Amino acid sequence: MPAVVVFDCFDTLVTSRPLPGPREFTACLTDVLALERRCAKEVVEAVYTTLFTAMSDRSALQPPTLDLLDAALRERGAAREKAELEKALWYALGCEEPGRYALCAPAAEAMRRTAAAGHTVRLLSNCYLPGSLMRRLLHRVRVPAVYERAHFTADGGPKKPDPRAFRFIGEGDFERRVMVGDSEEIDLAPAAALGWETVRIHPAAPDLTELLALLDL
Repeated sequence: MPAVVVFDCFDTLVTSRPLPGPREFTACLTDVLALERRCAKEVVEAVYTTLFTAMSDRSALQPPTLDLLDAALRERGAAREKAELEKALWYALGCEEPGRYALCAPAAEAMRRTAAAGHTVRLLSNCYLPGSLMRRLLHRVRVPAVYERAHFTADGGPKKPDPRAFRFIGEGDFERRVMVGDSEEIDLAPAAALGWETVRIHPAAPDLTELLALLDL
């Protein structure tokens, strides 16, 4: 029977090195947005503090990254256009650094086969890049464009492991729901608690045979 199969992004479909920290983020804003370093540092501190507070509370909604950055800049009289904010986030989060992000080929192939078999493929990712930039990044590393919809938490809303995030991405008339991810704590356990089937991916040695067997592929 057709199922909805939800893939996590980072360390499942896409491998990555650790994200840049506040110092790198500050340097990037100083450069890309032509800000004074003191202003850039204050903006980064404001954004990081708000995000850290929200991410530390599992039931809190994640605020949209672009809105946080925009508000912090406006408060300091340094408003910028949306395109400039997106460029700053793109560079600040290392999207132009060679090798920072890479496709997990076995997961991508399993994703293709899942969609080709008539199952609905969706994405659920806790992230800091807004959806437009996430889709750009996924396209750049060649994640198959077979997913029907996605919930990128940087656009705002519930985040994993909040059950609301899973209900949102899993909504629809499906008899089976499957979560594919690398984290037992934030991907698999909350999905299983809702009655979903789960498949764990180990980034260092990705093996999708469990998923393929589960779907009779």
